[in-house]
Parts: sequence; structure tokens; C-alpha cells
Amino acid sequence: MSIHEKKIDLSIQTNIVGTANVVRACKKLNIKLIYFSTNYVYPCRNGNYKETDSLFPINNYAWSKLGGECSVQMLKDSLILRLSMTDYPFSYKKAISNAYSSFLYNKDFAKALPYLLNEKGIINIGGKRQSIFKFAKKHNPKIKPLKISKNSNFPLDSSLNINKFKKILKKKSLKI
Repeated sequence: MSIHEKKIDLSIQTNIVGTANVVRACKKLNIKLIYFSTNYVYPCRNGNYKETDSLFPINNYAWSKLGGECSVQMLKDSLILRLSMTDYPFSYKKAISNAYSSFLYNKDFAKALPYLLNEKGIINIGGKRQSIFKFAKKHNPKIKPLKISKNSNFPLDSSLNINKFKKILKKKSLKI
């Protein structure tokens, strides 16, 4: 995400202008668009964010993704997925113990994606709310905890309310 702080023009060109261009092409060709956004469009202080909650991106990356969401919203048949997703395996040697998320591994999201293709609107996608350390420790017992300051610019609680997502998966008899 730090590249979005350093190379603001690239961030704008990629996530805002680039997305708007894709939206224009989808409109012209009458193609449905599924946009991958981020849970960081929410304020990331209290957690359990619903799709209808107020937005206040926490960094330039999140602002650029919200800019992309704005153009996607103009396509009424579109789908915006606000993802709390990370790579499998967890790729860091340390994980934050006093910040919470709803992380879901990319491999698990890949299993769910086909069941979302006919949906419209906005859906929060993620897993169970837990500390990032607890999430990472499940698959890497050697991972070390790391504490961050409450004054840090890091999202302290970016956890999502994923009830809508779970309801869709339940209808399709899929467990993640």
C-alpha cells in the first residue's frame, strides 16, 4: 500500500481513471463488471462494518479504491466486493496482535467467487473477526506478535460484517 502514498499519480491513474475506463467499456459493450475493492474504505476504528455504513478511507490506497467504486456504482448491474483478503500462506514473519480484521485467504475467496457472479450491489467479503496475529498463527505457529501504537495510521479494526456474504454462501451450500 505504501506505493499509493509515494506515487499518487500512478494510484489515481490505475484505480480511479483506469477503473472509469473499464466502466465505460463495460457500459458500451453491456458487460457486467465485478470490482474488487477493499475493507479499508471504512474508517477502520470500530469494526463490524456493514455495506451500508459510512465510508472514510484510511489511506491513499483506500481513497483510490473508493474512487473506482464511484464509477462502478454508475453501472446498475455491477458488483462491488469489499475484500478483507490476504495471501496464502501469510507472508510475514510478524503479525499485529492488537489490530483486528476479517481476513480470508485468497485461496478460500477463489472458492467462493463463482457463487457471487450473479449478485449485484456491494458485498463485504471476509472471514471471522480476530486479531491479525491470531489469524496468522493458525497456519504459522512460528509467527511472532507485534504491537502497534493506538496513534498509528494502521487500521486498528477493519473487521467486516459479513452476514450478507454468509447468507449467499449458505443458499449455495458452500462453507469457507
